[in-house]
Amino acid sequence: MGEYQRKTILKNDCSIEKTINVISGKWKPAILNELLKTNLRLKDIQKGLPEASKRALTQQLKELTKDGLIKKKDFNQYPKKTEYSLTSLGTQLRTVFTELSKFGDNL
Repeated sequence: MGEYQRKTILKNDCSIEKTINVISGKWKPAILNELLKTNLRLKDIQKGLPEASKRALTQQLKELTKDGLIKKKDFNQYPKKTEYSLTSLGTQLRTVFTELSKFGDNL
């Protein structure tokens, strides 16, 4: 599974389209929603999304990291420990997700 490539050019003058582009993906909303609550390791994310493959989750995490919404912290220990958390840009999604949740409750 390679990185998703857009077929149309992203309009840089449309803030909504830019936002939707970085938060859309099969597992990105669920990952971000959980990271809004607490920092997580990959195994914790997998427990919360058992239907998602490890490969798909790691790809989505990599994209979210590249887009600056989350950060990955590797601990210098054995066995290896890696933790994901939101960046300050990612935490700005809290109100967006709150409003999306309210909207979804009304559907």
